[in-house]
Amino acid sequence: MSKWIGDRVSFEDDNNITTIIIRPLRVWWKEMLLTLWVLGFTFVGLVMIYLVFTGFASLNYQGEVDQETIDNQLIYGIVFIAFWAYFEFKVLKSLLWYRFGKELIKINETDMSIKKSIFSYGKASRFLFQNIKNFSQRKDENTSFGAYFENAFWALGTDALVFDYFKKTKSFGRRLDANSSRLLLRLIDDRVKKQLRRNK
Repeated sequence: MSKWIGDRVSFEDDNNITTIIIRPLRVWWKEMLLTLWVLGFTFVGLVMIYLVFTGFASLNYQGEVDQETIDNQLIYGIVFIAFWAYFEFKVLKSLLWYRFGKELIKINETDMSIKKSIFSYGKASRFLFQNIKNFSQRKDENTSFGAYFENAFWALGTDALVFDYFKKTKSFGRRLDANSSRLLLRLIDDRVKKQLRRNK
């Protein structure tokens, strides 16, 4: 039977394997606004793609238009589409994450696996216990522009827990509050220690 840490983190112990599920932070009215924004933004981008591929032929120009003006419009359109594609991908991925995403952590006898998935699709990464170093809560940097940008609702958000693995920083626990991340850290630390004791 699953137990809960707050309203987003559940865990279950079964046959010496601990399974932890972290669900996204959901705010229904923000999701609705984000959905409407994505629909409108997608429409604008598709219209611009159509205009670029037709050479802006469907526009009603006033008087004669020289080739230089059309070329400048094409350049503007291509630059616009590049920025549009980047933000379309970011925001659409965030929307799908809020509605259909989750983080799955499994702790067994030798390692911890982490999988961030949408529609259950995602790659699980395995981390051997002996190579995990400096497991801790991420320090809050709420005053920085980067933190504000990453934690806007249309972005995926920052992870609450971090650790070093072969000199690379890994993280999980997307948008967990300080209390939930602290309790989750204790839970994982406890389960890992139990697995290590079993292996002796």
